[in-house]
Amino acid sequence: MILSWKIFNTERYHLLSFSASVILHALIFFATAFLLNLSFDKSIAGSPYIQITTKQIEANKVIKRNDEQIEEQKVPDKMILEKEEKQEKQEKQNRAYLNFENLKADTSNLEQVYSETTLNVSIKYPIGWTYVDQNVKDKLDGVTFWLQNGNYTPPPYIHLEVKEKYLFNPQRFRYSFKGENFIAYYNKPEEIAGQFSQTIYIRTDEDEDYSLKLIMLGEESFKTFQPVFLGMIKSFKFGRSFF
Repeated sequence: MILSWKIFNTERYHLLSFSASVILHALIFFATAFLLNLSFDKSIAGSPYIQITTKQIEANKVIKRNDEQIEEQKVPDKMILEKEEKQEKQEKQNRAYLNFENLKADTSNLEQVYSETTLNVSIKYPIGWTYVDQNVKDKLDGVTFWLQNGNYTPPPYIHLEVKEKYLFNPQRFRYSFKGENFIAYYNKPEEIAGQFSQTIYIRTDEDEDYSLKLIMLGEESFKTFQPVFLGMIKSFKFGRSFF
């Protein structure tokens, strides 16, 4: 009986020890899990703050890149605008010397006069210029005017030529304007090796027609002289109109 009681007490002791051990381990497990879960929650709770900061940094980078692209875009836009303005100015100048009706003649320096009697031709030409005329069968065939002293090599010159009326073909000319007693026909200036030339055909009601051809080195110089050339054309008189 006593032995059985001892055995019972021993087993009870072991059972209690085992239960206590299980309970202790369980408490340790739950405590560990609680602490781990708390640390995990803190980490998760803090992550949105880091994510927002990252997004803000990326947004700032995007804004900065956009600003840089806008600044870079302004440069070609400005260049395009300047190019368009230059082209518009160039086109305006081109229209001026192509349309003699809208070009203002410059007669301020036309103080010399050439005249002859066979065809009753008269024309004014600039100071500092000279001329040589050619006659065929004692009749005027042409006159060449050129600048005597200047910084041009070769010097600019204007050639006046008497034309046969039957050779005239208006389809050869693109532009025209009406003078006092003639119609002037012409095309765009031509350029060869930096020399620009332009011929104005004078269609008259007389027995002869005429042409005036300007030849000058350099496009800008050519355009600058255009008003003077027009002044000479408008001063041109011939035939019955001379009287």
